[in-house]
Amino acid sequence: MDRRQFVTQSVAHSVAALAAGRTALASRYTRTQRPPCNYRIAYNDDGHTLQHSSGLDDLLKKGVDCFIGTQVDALFWSVGHSDIYLFDTKTGEMFGQHVKQFDNASEYRLHKGLQSVLNDRRDYIQAMADRAREIGIHFFASFRMNDCHDSPGGWNSRDQYSQFKKAHPELLLGESVHPAFATGFDFSYPESRQNKFQVIEEVVHAYDVDGIELDFLRHPAFFKPDEAFGHRHLITGLVQRVRALLDEVGESRGKPIRLAVRVPFTVELAHKLGLDAPAWIEEGLADVVTAGTPRGHELDLSMSEYAEATRGKPLTLLGQIGLYHPPEQTRATALNYWKQGVHGIYLFNWYAPLRNRDTWRKSLVEIGDPSLLNYRNKQYVIDKQIGSMWTHSHPKAQLPLEIRPVGSEGTAAIKFHIGDDVQAAATAGHFARCKLVTRFEDVLEDDDLQIKLNGVVLSLEQGKTEYRPTLFSKEDWFHVPFNAPLLKTGPNQLEFILRARNRQVAAPLTLADMSIWIDYETET
Repeated sequence: MDRRQFVTQSVAHSVAALAAGRTALASRYTRTQRPPCNYRIAYNDDGHTLQHSSGLDDLLKKGVDCFIGTQVDALFWSVGHSDIYLFDTKTGEMFGQHVKQFDNASEYRLHKGLQSVLNDRRDYIQAMADRAREIGIHFFASFRMNDCHDSPGGWNSRDQYSQFKKAHPELLLGESVHPAFATGFDFSYPESRQNKFQVIEEVVHAYDVDGIELDFLRHPAFFKPDEAFGHRHLITGLVQRVRALLDEVGESRGKPIRLAVRVPFTVELAHKLGLDAPAWIEEGLADVVTAGTPRGHELDLSMSEYAEATRGKPLTLLGQIGLYHPPEQTRATALNYWKQGVHGIYLFNWYAPLRNRDTWRKSLVEIGDPSLLNYRNKQYVIDKQIGSMWTHSHPKAQLPLEIRPVGSEGTAAIKFHIGDDVQAAATAGHFARCKLVTRFEDVLEDDDLQIKLNGVVLSLEQGKTEYRPTLFSKEDWFHVPFNAPLLKTGPNQLEFILRARNRQVAAPLTLADMSIWIDYETET
């Protein structure tokens, strides 16, 4: 029986089970019976630690033991990319299985590292789960629900393009979505949903893990855009199936198996993608909800919608920080999330340990405890607009911001959150030095610009310009100090009033970068 036949027969069986009614998927454990997760930090490893591993012991050292003494309470290990998997799968396709020559050195190192681990132990995932429990953290097998790194119109990782996709292009999204996501499965087809479920089922039965993560943000396309909202029940049905599977297997093992989901940080964006995350929360399907974005780079996301949706419910809400950032920026983002009501921090694509382990570890011993972030230096960064491929999964960013002369249109403003309470810090003897750091484009020497912070005019005369060279020119970074009490804990606003501008220049004055720096004179 080939994979297509297997998937088709499995779909028929699943449809019959669904026809029996919702009770066929009823959870054996209610959410109140599943112990809370209480993860200070959940760390997602995309599996590329295998690139730098030589054998099982080396992988355990670099991929698990590195968290000893940190605040990481859960390790989310990605078991595959695209439709290719990083373990000895019987229902899917293993990475490198059909590759005669790898496209690049990175893919070759990944394959070489995977093979070295499999040569030591075929079920290495179990060894990772066991070691994680030995050091006191939970181990989740993480599934990227529609990863498209194999798309020629995006990342073009041809070594990750599965034989199943090659044989069945009719199941793919194709021209209905951005070219970067064209190789993603169209989840309106039962075969597409079953293709993913069967590998999840295999892992749950084969490995004694603490949980499964369904990552719906890597990558954010599941249906044709105009059909996504109407098809959201199909993804909900898949989540229900996974929940029922975890409860069934957990009951046989005498312990609950957790379910985590990673979803867009607003309900509007989730619905736009065909993900009914609020329904999953209300039904008690998930134990852990991570709110974020597909890229994961953003540092100024609002957690307000999910904080409200999860309030009073026994589940864990995590705020996402993606890619490695300097400790000052990571602290600021983490404290903002804590103040907005999250229960922990989720780190995604946090590659720093492979290059600078000491710097990487610095964040892992502090951001999981908001009390440790008080009186520490921070940089609150406002994010910029991203490329066209992410249009359907990201909100419009505040930057770049065009600043027009007074009278031409409304006031240009930036809204941002601050987690620090600088006045309380001063009372405790920790005095803050604050400054606004900006980079403008198309600046003219005779621009008459006024900046207000929460309604108070800043003294630009005290500012200093830092020049950074570029390939053909330079960047002008303007540092403006201001009195710390002007900052509020919570929402703040900056207004940019351009009172005069040389009319011989058509290009508008544009705010391209912006951040708020807080440095404490007596940093703890």
